[in-house]
Amino acid sequence: MPLWKRRPGRYRVLPLETPVRNGATLRDLLADRPLPDDPVLDQVPGDRRLAAIMAALNPADGAVVLARGHSGVATWADAAALTGSERPREDGERVRRTVRRAVDELRRRDGQRTDGPTGTWTPAQDGGFQ
Repeated sequence: MPLWKRRPGRYRVLPLETPVRNGATLRDLLADRPLPDDPVLDQVPGDRRLAAIMAALNPADGAVVLARGHSGVATWADAAALTGSERPREDGERVRRTVRRAVDELRRRDGQRTDGPTGTWTPAQDGGFQ
C-alpha cells in the first residue's frame, strides 16, 4: 500500500505535492511558514564551549559575537557595525580581545579537569591535536 494511502491512527499521510487550492501545494504552504520560536533557537548555542564564552560576555558583546557569525560579516568591526555600534572598530577589537581571554580561560579550566575528557574536540594552543 502506498504511504499516502495509509492511515496512521485516524489521520491520512499526504504527499507535499498534493494540490490545495489556486494551484498551491502543501509544500508551498509549509515553506513560507517559519516557526514562531526560530529567532530564539538561533540564539541558543549548541556547543558547551560557545555557551561558556557567551555566559562570560555582557549582552552587547554577545550580540557582536552572534553578528560575527552572519554571512557577509568578515571582521569584528563589521560585526560591531551590524549591531549599531557608534565606534565599530574600537568595539569590535574590544570584543575580540574579550572573547580571546574567555577562550584562553576555558582552555585553562579544561586542562585542569580531573573527571576525564570533555567529550568534545578542542584545538591545542600550538595548533596540534589534544
